[in-house]
Amino acid sequence: MKKAGDTLYAVECTVAGAGFIVMVVVNIFNVLMRFITSSSFAWAEEISYLGFNWAVFFGICVVYRNQGLIAIDVLVNRLPEKAQSVVQTITFAVVGLTNIFLVIWGFQLAMNGWVRTTAALSIPYFWMYIEIPIACFILMIYSFHNCYICLRGGKVESAALQDQV
Repeated sequence: MKKAGDTLYAVECTVAGAGFIVMVVVNIFNVLMRFITSSSFAWAEEISYLGFNWAVFFGICVVYRNQGLIAIDVLVNRLPEKAQSVVQTITFAVVGLTNIFLVIWGFQLAMNGWVRTTAALSIPYFWMYIEIPIACFILMIYSFHNCYICLRGGKVESAALQDQV
């Protein structure tokens, strides 16, 4: 399981990085061309949105896997350790269950995107939306895995800076 998790993490990092690079390169190219030719390319905006969507959703997976999301845990930190574990377990379970619904909703949204295409490149909106159910499925796996760790009495590692000191 550890090997599969590492492979999934590498894929997430690659997709998020590639999406970000595509977005930045296309925007820089479009700005330079607008400066040189006084006109921009309509397709650049669509490609930028595509790169942005993939970078954001897979970036969320990377950050969530490392428990690096922002949390306001002032109240939870004041609870006894056993109560903190219960709150953490419930939180992971709720996030996992929420992601089940987001996978279903995102898949329906993506499938409806096949009939609608973008204006400049005529790309089906499916490619703008399919990253939602994929990323939510990955988040669901991480949530239930972390919930399982908590139920077994383990501690889920956090990427928070104050925890690393």
